Amino acid sequence: MVKRWLLLIILVSTIMIAGCWDRNDLEELAYIIAIGIDKSESHGMMKITYQIANPEASGMANGATAEEASDIITVDAPDFISARDLLVSFVSREANFTHMKVLVVSEEIARGEELVDYIKPAVRDREFDRKITFIVCREKAADYIRSNDPTLETRPHKFFELMTDRWEETGLIPDSTLNEYLHRLEEDAGLFLATYSTAEKVDPKKNGMEDEYTAGQVEKEGGNPVQTIGSAVIKEGKMIGTLTGEETRIAIVLRPYIEVGTMVVTYEDPLAKGKHITARVYNEERTKVSINTNQEYPVVNVEVPIVLEILTITSHIDYIQDLEKQDLLKRHIEGKYLEVAGKFIKKTQQQFKADPFRWSLIARKNFLTLQEYWDYDWMNTYPNAEINLDVNVEIREYGKQLRPPNIELIKD
Repeated sequence: MVKRWLLLIILVSTIMIAGCWDRNDLEELAYIIAIGIDKSESHGMMKITYQIANPEASGMANGATAEEASDIITVDAPDFISARDLLVSFVSREANFTHMKVLVVSEEIARGEELVDYIKPAVRDREFDRKITFIVCREKAADYIRSNDPTLETRPHKFFELMTDRWEETGLIPDSTLNEYLHRLEEDAGLFLATYSTAEKVDPKKNGMEDEYTAGQVEKEGGNPVQTIGSAVIKEGKMIGTLTGEETRIAIVLRPYIEVGTMVVTYEDPLAKGKHITARVYNEERTKVSINTNQEYPVVNVEVPIVLEILTITSHIDYIQDLEKQDLLKRHIEGKYLEVAGKFIKKTQQQFKADPFRWSLIARKNFLTLQEYWDYDWMNTYPNAEINLDVNVEIREYGKQLRPPNIELIKD
């Protein structure tokens, strides 16, 4: 009986400790936080850049170590999965993808036919998280990663994590992940908007509003040389153009679901030339989209509800007490939205010949079977679609700082 119990204890103990066979200590792993992909001069190869975090340097307080926060290595390999094994030639630790934050692709590759083939290995590695941020950079990805020099963050992975959160709060940069790229590729019904970024200054744009830039055009001094604003437009897996921050915001607002809760937007003052009005936009309701597919080309009806809070009126015109001025401002903002959004929609129909608004999700509901939807071919019918756009603006607040003393705020 004692022997049986002893045997049982040994068997149970063996099962309990069996899960530790693949355990690795922190100092045994090299955590890759960013991967860059560039073309290689060698046939059938590509240049892979790995940014590897140094947890020892990142964890030391008050700069108590002279070690670099990360190590950046570029190698030639058939793909970035096999390139990981090459790291053993110069890195003593085991490379690990589980903490990866961004995948950076050079514009040269994004505009070529090879992009899909370069990205495919990510689908087959279980360590890859499809939610990693997908970035297209103007220059070579290796130069971009090496030029990135955040001044407030010593840990590079934390920089990418915090920047992604900030992008989601402004609407100037799309929610761009590897999973969304692969989804749009398989869906084959619209455009994918990738994050567009650069560390180079290219044709700086002066006197522009806060959203009228693409990466590299913002005039600034000091700080991190990397600029991220606007989108890279990708159709059927290949980059075909870019969008400004303003166009990116329009694409996000016209989608039938809410992606960005609030945005700060600047408008021209309708009563004072050269002056502007700054407002916070609240996206509290979804954009209403209905699509009629009973004819050869679809008819799309779009209704955009916009709620505003006025933050700044540089002309100091009193829009609070004068109801006529309030109505004028409301109609001015609605007209501006209709003008800018109308031009952008035409651009997507005539230049890109596909929609970035995910309207195909609404159109798909009109068909009983998937085959009927495929036969309708949304990608090819969208350029000839009739689109009716309506914008409803509600100005909720006009700013307490401009309200005269002892006068109640006049609302619509």
